[in-house]
Amino acid sequence: MTHDLARGKRIREAISRGKFRKVHALAAELNVSVAAVSRWQNGGHTSLESACALAHLLDVSLDWLLLGRGTMDWHRSDAVSPTELQLVQALRDRPAAARFNLMGLVESIPPEHP
Repeated sequence: MTHDLARGKRIREAISRGKFRKVHALAAELNVSVAAVSRWQNGGHTSLESACALAHLLDVSLDWLLLGRGTMDWHRSDAVSPTELQLVQALRDRPAAARFNLMGLVESIPPEHP
């Protein structure tokens, strides 16, 4: 992966939020050097294998960590229900005009207020 300062910032944020207070401990847990973790925090190259291990260890979304998509907690099972996932998958197969019309319909329905 190429140099990406925004990714480095997300990695620093995930590390600071995680259970690892020392970079040495994180590096040891991932079986990488402290220099590698430092390089990642500065937006430097990381392998996909290391990124997956880091996301798993810090309990953050891999999409968020690498690409900035979604949220840090997007990967959690309660973030998207099975019904929501089913709706998204069904919408992918529909033409753009149908998706647009469905979005208009959904947005016209008042939200529930607990």
